[in-house]
Amino acid sequence: MPLEKWETLNSRTIHRDRWLSLRADTCRSADGRLIDPYYVLEYPDWVHVIALDPAGRILIIRQYRHGAGILSVEFPAGEIEAADESPLEAAQRELLEETGCRADRFEALEPLFTNPARQGNRIHTYVAFETVEVQEPAFDETEEIEHWFVSPADLLRHVDKGLFSQALHVASLMQIFRRFPEVFQ
Repeated sequence: MPLEKWETLNSRTIHRDRWLSLRADTCRSADGRLIDPYYVLEYPDWVHVIALDPAGRILIIRQYRHGAGILSVEFPAGEIEAADESPLEAAQRELLEETGCRADRFEALEPLFTNPARQGNRIHTYVAFETVEVQEPAFDETEEIEHWFVSPADLLRHVDKGLFSQALHVASLMQIFRRFPEVFQ
């Protein structure tokens, strides 16, 4: 039997607030099995910004991540907000808010799903070229962020040592590695 999508027979919201929405679906598989409930976490799409300065260094940030209880080294990132007209606008906003930086040019990479088994949202990754600091960051109420530029080789060493370990950010790093290999030479 060829693979087919499930049919959603019913869907109800279990919880919704500013952080997340949890949905319970009643589904029927292609072979007729009833799957009830099947839980889905609903989040808006997210953006990652891999920002390169004029010297070819990559901008990274460090912030506290309560879910894991760690200070996490990552790329500037965040969710696409309702006021954002596009993923690009969200990427530009997040870069400016979290680091006080702007870039001359942004290039989109192919969107990725965050976890298609339980979530439907995607990550829109942008490479920002000629990134420079233009103002002080403007953090959200839950943010305290440090930022600095590192060489691509140092970033890869951070990954190897487990210092840059946010899996979705490593996936975005893989995308730039494949799309712009000259960054890592």
